[in-house]
Amino acid sequence: MFCYQKNTLQQERLEKLFRKIKVIYGALPPQMVWLGNIEADYLEDFLKSVLRMVHHPHINPDFFGFIRLHVAYKEDYKYCKMFNTKLLLSKGFLQEQLNLAIKNISDIPFEQNYQLLAQFALKSIYQSTHVHCHDFDILYKQGWNQKDVFDAIEHTGTIFRNGRILTAYSKKESL
Repeated sequence: MFCYQKNTLQQERLEKLFRKIKVIYGALPPQMVWLGNIEADYLEDFLKSVLRMVHHPHINPDFFGFIRLHVAYKEDYKYCKMFNTKLLLSKGFLQEQLNLAIKNISDIPFEQNYQLLAQFALKSIYQSTHVHCHDFDILYKQGWNQKDVFDAIEHTGTIFRNGRILTAYSKKESL
């Protein structure tokens, strides 16, 4: 699925990380195997960021799944589309809810404060020059704090970046 060379020097460390991943996800996603084979530190850093989002003190972790799903469809990240669809369906969301959020991020199945945060996170990545201080103030009045807003933007940017990198490493037909 991905182009990489096996990281034999860090195999023991990777096996420990892969066991942790299986506990978190129930399986070993191929993008995690790829990332670990590039460098175990990258995989460990990725896991730390996942755990930060899963255990976020103010933001429902499923919110981040909808952000990833929306960006995956917008950017046509094939693997991320499939992975996040399966993940959200396994959490009890309906395909109709996913379809609405894919089409328009403001239609995520959460309260208005989440919808505004999602819209802002996407605007921050796709139209960063159009973000102003009053945009932040609107979110703060909705009950979000500075870290919450940053985490939403950072996660949106991470899926955008990681999807591009995964696409570069994905196996494709040669011309």
